[in-house]
Amino acid sequence: MVDWYKQEVLFHLQNAFNEQHRWFYLGFSKRGGLADADICFFENQNGFFNAVTDTYTSPDGRWVRRDYQQDCEVFKMDEFTLAFKRKFDTCDPLDLRLHEGTMYVVWARGESELALEDHQFALPNVTSPHEAGIKMLQILRADKILIPETDLDMVEITLSKAPIPSEETTYWCHVQRLDEFVQQRHHIVQFEPVVKTPSIVHHMEVFHCEAGEHEEMPLYNGDCTNLPAKAKVCSKVMALWAMGASTFTYPPEAGLPIGGPGYNPYVRLEVHFNNPEKQAGLIDSSGFRIKMSKSLRQFDAGVMELGLEYTDKMAIPPGQTAFPLSGYCVADCTKAALPATGIIIFGSQLHTHLRGVRVLTRHFRGEQELREVNRDDYYSNHFQEMRTLHYKPRVLPGDALVTTCYYNTLNDTRTALGGFSISDEMCVNYIHYYPATKLEVCKSSVSEETLENYFIYMKRTEHQRGIHLNGARSANYRSIEWSQPRVDQLYTMYIQEPLSMQCNKSDGGRFADRSWEGVAPTAVQIKIPIHRKLCPNYNPLWLRPLEKGECDLLGECIY
Repeated sequence: MVDWYKQEVLFHLQNAFNEQHRWFYLGFSKRGGLADADICFFENQNGFFNAVTDTYTSPDGRWVRRDYQQDCEVFKMDEFTLAFKRKFDTCDPLDLRLHEGTMYVVWARGESELALEDHQFALPNVTSPHEAGIKMLQILRADKILIPETDLDMVEITLSKAPIPSEETTYWCHVQRLDEFVQQRHHIVQFEPVVKTPSIVHHMEVFHCEAGEHEEMPLYNGDCTNLPAKAKVCSKVMALWAMGASTFTYPPEAGLPIGGPGYNPYVRLEVHFNNPEKQAGLIDSSGFRIKMSKSLRQFDAGVMELGLEYTDKMAIPPGQTAFPLSGYCVADCTKAALPATGIIIFGSQLHTHLRGVRVLTRHFRGEQELREVNRDDYYSNHFQEMRTLHYKPRVLPGDALVTTCYYNTLNDTRTALGGFSISDEMCVNYIHYYPATKLEVCKSSVSEETLENYFIYMKRTEHQRGIHLNGARSANYRSIEWSQPRVDQLYTMYIQEPLSMQCNKSDGGRFADRSWEGVAPTAVQIKIPIHRKLCPNYNPLWLRPLEKGECDLLGECIY
């Protein structure tokens, strides 16, 4: 339970241990490992877990050390239950701060003797896999939203035993006609994923077909590359899900409009199958269960894509701890598309493929940087929740939003590129907001002219002879022999040179009847501000903070 006023979290553990267990621990890890973890140990004394010790682990994860500042505060306990609390920020460098991004909770229990009175002891071994575990979750999450309406309608938009191709990456499209309920206007108040093949389904989206009320669509069911041209208008995002996400509920003041006069009854479900083993003979019926209310809410909600265009114009060199790529929603686009009173963002889903380690969207008004829209310093592509925001920013016309994704390519031997395949990379923030506007996509990539000049420079000045000036971008990027200066040059080009902007409506049309090629990127401070409360005597020189991790090319060390 999160107490936002007191800035503390109450943890209630039930049936986590029995009378045979001598100890139990629950703690926090940066990315799921036991190195530099922040752990509360509870020891059974006389039948109760009434001895608690705040500890941390060594950088190699082998040793447990008693923290000089004790911050695990127990306030309830009996034979099978205990409750304790922790402040969001204890001002202890040997604790990990509780934050609004992904947190990794580690736990274990055992029957062995511990030496908790010692300053240091070996991390106890666990004899069974059922005696320890790890859980990814957002601890500092917004309060649960209750649906005030009681008379709800429900519709399922799912595949129907679709054959999963024996290919690594497939985008499968299913066009479906909705029932007669669409003759009346409703508000979607909740969507729930129905995932039938969790090992294969990577992410899913539902799109509405933006066409005339009586215009028929082909009831297609197959690979999206062969989607009939007439169904290309099915592109307005309604619902979305990615690995790790769960049910999403709209705030009581807003709902996503569906149905009513002039509403086309067709939708398209798109499912990304990730089948790295290329298994044959699988079928899938995944999709969404959507709840709707006939009672309309105050605001129509909308969905917008921020981040990078899906294109191989963007590249990530191999051997990088956390290489950043930024996608821009520039001030000119929000000025052209948003109402005078702006929009309120209440939900956000960050999305990358396999290499993403950190994602955030920053908010700028002129030269002033406001609080981030969403930020996950310990992002995992296995836990891509649609998150209801505790802080709901208002974005005004002329504001800029910059989404930055950081990628770890230490295990790569060749350049990673932007694209649709799971082996390519993406950088997206799907935001849910109200009131709805026509702006569907506000994303960018480096401009064509900039990239052309870059390859000329790399060939003629850096003598990268594998580059062909009229050749494929992907082949040119992958022919470069990367050194640290060349990595720095690539990064500098991406943040300084003109952009190709997508300031798009749901039908793919651009706003403002202007060219969005060669747009200047939003000027941002390179180093990301780290927000934390002021702590007296924080981080004495003789202590290495647990949060300090691997460093990237900008000198930030939180990975």
